[in-house]
Amino acid sequence: MVVLVVEDDPISAIISTQALSDTYVTHHVTNGQAAVDFCESTPPDIVLMDINMPGMSGLEACGILKRNIITKDIPVVFITAESDPQSEDKCWDAGCVDFISKPFSIKTLRHRINAISSVKILTDELMRLATTDGLTNIKNRRFFDSTILEQSKLAARNKTPLGLLLIDIDYFKNYNDTYGHFKGDECLKVVAEALTKVTHRPTDCVARYGGEEFVIVLPNTDAKGAKHVGEHLIEVIQGLNIAHLGSPFKKLTVSIGGAIVEQDSLDIEKLIEQADKQLYLAKQNGRDRFLMA
Repeated sequence: MVVLVVEDDPISAIISTQALSDTYVTHHVTNGQAAVDFCESTPPDIVLMDINMPGMSGLEACGILKRNIITKDIPVVFITAESDPQSEDKCWDAGCVDFISKPFSIKTLRHRINAISSVKILTDELMRLATTDGLTNIKNRRFFDSTILEQSKLAARNKTPLGLLLIDIDYFKNYNDTYGHFKGDECLKVVAEALTKVTHRPTDCVARYGGEEFVIVLPNTDAKGAKHVGEHLIEVIQGLNIAHLGSPFKKLTVSIGGAIVEQDSLDIEKLIEQADKQLYLAKQNGRDRFLMA
């Protein structure tokens, strides 16, 4: 597991990183903004953060992490020289899971981090089981429903566009009838893997929507960006060259419908309806194509 130590004092940083480095992979940054940037790009498992630092304080940095969909579940442990009730309340209000008072014992630090890591491992596994599709091993419909809600709120707050792609495997019933359901399941796995390889950003979400349908959420993506992803997906699935004798194309293809919700809008139902309509039109117009609202 990875622990990010956020500490501007070199001596304290060395003590903390050396105390944990025998069990964890440790990284060190010296201020709150650097901690936020690190967590957004490569989220660690735990953040051990000093409260009082120049520039952005630990409390401010923790608040930013807790408001970000990517970083909100990272446990933050504060290190503080202040032990009065008001300071403790500020730590809890910022969203930390624990705090350690300076000067601290090395054994106490290790035990606290070990306890938090044990809980996080269990929590992560439960979350994975609850939000992962059992067949394709990508995110499931439940995860998509929560993600599209959170991302639409984030898009409205930041005044950024949000893209959505609905993907349907063409003539999939014929595929099952021709090759059997076992081969059909293998086909779903291959398509799911191909979809995940096309999306690279940590905020992009690929999920199984139901049956042979998949969905991709593209935060901060305009019409041009969504069009690029959709058209590329068509080419990627064609390039798999999976035989499909039950299709007029004689190989596996997909149809894709896309839509964009613009700034200041929270109408998720409309976004899904628009993408679904474009998917319907793509299938009506011959399949193996991408159409966008």
